[in-house]
Amino acid sequence: AGKSTLLNALTGADIPANNRLFDTLDTTTRQLEVSDTLTVLLSDTVGFIAKLPHHLVEAFQATLEELQYADLLLHVIDAGDPEREEHIAVVDKLIAQLAKPGIPVLECYNKCDTVDPDDIPRGRDKLAISAKTGENLPALLQAIEKALDLQRKKATFLLPYAMGGMVDTLHAQAKVLSVEYTAEGIEITAICDLALYGKLQGYVKKG
Repeated sequence: AGKSTLLNALTGADIPANNRLFDTLDTTTRQLEVSDTLTVLLSDTVGFIAKLPHHLVEAFQATLEELQYADLLLHVIDAGDPEREEHIAVVDKLIAQLAKPGIPVLECYNKCDTVDPDDIPRGRDKLAISAKTGENLPALLQAIEKALDLQRKKATFLLPYAMGGMVDTLHAQAKVLSVEYTAEGIEITAICDLALYGKLQGYVKKG
């Protein structure tokens, strides 16, 4: 479908990208700077099929574990695949069974440069892209940021100096925009996920 090619195109990674089923058997993760305020980890996984050969179950298991921790799934679809709808149904079923409930999914109809545009579905969370030519990859980055923005909050926290270790936590787990050491405490502005925001909600600076 072009998952490795897409990862290469987005991150500059040098993962072998061949037109072979199960060419990627392990999970490869690369850092991707989506925008000035969002950097993500993007993982390339083994493809999903309905009947998995027994000797590949162990390799496939690593992919299944990745699903449990992902905040967003990019479902890469070969736009020109004659069995496209059947393959989409297989993946949708596995996502429902294995991923976190309510996880957002972007359907990426790859190789759009090889098919009639009218053959690609349109709508919310559906994008026609070409990892090979780069067509619509900027739009994909925007869609990724929009989907993840719903799971993030920007806030300014005023932390007592006794919580100085939380500054390191924010640097590690959030996007820190500014840090200022004042007489009142450590004033830090960051974009963080909802879980971390919840832990620090009581320290949100008022006004």
